[in-house]
Amino acid sequence: MFRTLISSIRQLALIVPFALIATTLALGVAPASAKEPRTLTIVLTEYKFSPDSITLTAGQPVQLNIQNQGKADHNLSSDDLPLMNINYVKADNSTQDLSRYVSTNVLNADALSGHTSVVTFTPTTAGTFGFFSEDEESLGMVGKFIVLAPGVQAPAPAPSTSAAPVASTTTARDGQGLSTQSAANASHVRGSLG
Repeated sequence: MFRTLISSIRQLALIVPFALIATTLALGVAPASAKEPRTLTIVLTEYKFSPDSITLTAGQPVQLNIQNQGKADHNLSSDDLPLMNINYVKADNSTQDLSRYVSTNVLNADALSGHTSVVTFTPTTAGTFGFFSEDEESLGMVGKFIVLAPGVQAPAPAPSTSAAPVASTTTARDGQGLSTQSAANASHVRGSLG
C-alpha cells in the first residue's frame, strides 16, 4: 500500500504542473513571471535623445539599449523613475557606481562614444518621469518616460516631420553593436554584480 501511495503521489506531481500550464494557456493568461522584457533602443547624439519620449507600462520589464552615436561620451540618467530589478547588462560606468545603482534601483548608464549600453529594469509606478544626460541638461539633452498603468493603451504618436539620422537600431557609428561590444566589459560588469 505504501508503494502504491508513493507511486500515486509521483504521478500527481507530474500531472499537476502540466494541468496548470494547460489551464493558463487555455485562459490566455501568461504567468507574471513569464513576462518577456520589451526591448527599446534610444540613440544619443550631441545634446539629443532620439526618441526623447519613451512610453513604458508599470510592471512590464524593459530592456533599454542606450546607443551613443555621438562624438562625445553621454549617459542616460533618471533621478525619479520608480523601478525595480535593475540590471546593467553592459555599461561604461565604474564597477563601484554600477553596484551602488543596482542596490538602490537607480537608472544611470554611461555610454562612451560609439558604445551601446544595455540596462534591464521594471518600472513600478505610473506617471511622467524625466531623464537626462549628466551635465548636458542645459544643452537640451533631456527627455521623459511616460509610464502607463497596466491595461492602459498609449495614445497614437503624432506624425513626425523629420527623423533623426540613425545608422541602425543595433549598430553604433563605429559598427559596434550589442553583440560586438567588448566582451571583457560585458563580463566584467556582470561578474561584479551577480
